[in-house]
Amino acid sequence: MFLKALGIGVAAPLAFRMSNLAMAEPSSAPVRLFIYFVPHGMPMEFAEPYGSGADFLKGSTVLSPLAPFGKYINVCRGLGINGFGNHEAVSGVLTGVKDGAGADSIDHTIAQALGVDAYNLGANPYPRNQDGTGFDKNSYLIRHGGVWVRPTEDPAAAAADMLGAVGGGQQGGGAPEADETAFRNEALGLTERQLERMQGALSGLTKEQNKLGVHLESVRALKAAGDRPVVNGCATRPALPALDALAGKSVFDQANLRGVIDAHLEVAATAMVCGTARVVTMQNLWVNCDLPMSFAGGPGSSNPYHGATSHSRDAAGRMEFASIQSWFFSRLAEKMLTILDQPDPLDPGNTVLHNSLIYVCSEIGDGADHNSDVHDVYLGTGIVHSYLPAILIGNGGGRLASQRVVDVDTYHVDMLATLGDVMGVPLNKIGGQDAKPIQELKS
Repeated sequence: MFLKALGIGVAAPLAFRMSNLAMAEPSSAPVRLFIYFVPHGMPMEFAEPYGSGADFLKGSTVLSPLAPFGKYINVCRGLGINGFGNHEAVSGVLTGVKDGAGADSIDHTIAQALGVDAYNLGANPYPRNQDGTGFDKNSYLIRHGGVWVRPTEDPAAAAADMLGAVGGGQQGGGAPEADETAFRNEALGLTERQLERMQGALSGLTKEQNKLGVHLESVRALKAAGDRPVVNGCATRPALPALDALAGKSVFDQANLRGVIDAHLEVAATAMVCGTARVVTMQNLWVNCDLPMSFAGGPGSSNPYHGATSHSRDAAGRMEFASIQSWFFSRLAEKMLTILDQPDPLDPGNTVLHNSLIYVCSEIGDGADHNSDVHDVYLGTGIVHSYLPAILIGNGGGRLASQRVVDVDTYHVDMLATLGDVMGVPLNKIGGQDAKPIQELKS
């Protein structure tokens, strides 16, 4: 369909979008993707056992804050990074390439295919140079369009980017299209002759591809009715108490780190509810971050987070490590999942969480060994089986099963392909490597 559209003179971006729509269910709600990066891995003996049914996640010290949302959660065990070593951070975890060299991150790839923006947020209590000098840029920056991108560290700026249009549009019936403005404008620019030629090109195509006819008729109806204001899922700007509480405070002062994390999560969740942001990545700290986690409202650890804590092998240190990692999940649960677990304004029959995919990831399996592969960690008193953390939250609009542990034996690029598959962006190559969706995770 893409080639046929090009053949009759439709511009490539619009042709690509229309060919994607041809393969989609016309009534399907938009699925939102949120990637939540937490450094240093996990002490797996405190992540497991996960349990099942009503007790799913209740036995996990690290993941217990997610227990109230267990019906939406998959835990994937057995992933390893292929082709390179540990501490590659988001540059490797989200591209599938060592140091992110020559490849874009998965969030950018998916967003480009959908024709939307990929938002990148960062909770970083330490000001750094914009160009990455003075520290390893691969530990904090990611690649969008071949360029290293610094995360937006101020939640107020993130709110302006993701929620700036909320309240200015018109709430109406039918399918909201807050992030479809550019596509709609291009579609309305089609001439009647182009529409006729595209309609004719449908003859002989499969039943699935004939769905494009529905969209062509919709374009005709829009053209007949004239232009109309952009609509979204929120008629007015929702309250943002965590963002308001941060007003006037430095986002680079570690004393305010909890407030920054909470505000970022609240803003992202609200934008996902409204439908004004469909692809968002959030980085918590950075690889090799060695700050004490003793700030107000934090996990209460005065030891350096990277060296003394994540590298620990004794029982007390491992428990401290588990408590810190669990704290990040508690913020996710309280400031995002609680907001998303409400009826979807764009699909009232389901919750926003049902129509979302949240991927929680890290750059290594276990800080003690810095392993990025499937690996046995020897602690002196026992052996812990470790793998790359991968927690999926949300049903991806019904494309993912949930409330279970899925054991796999594959590389993390297949997980990236799974994210694309759930978002309606099929990928068979990531960072030059073969990749395929993990079928066991699908509904």
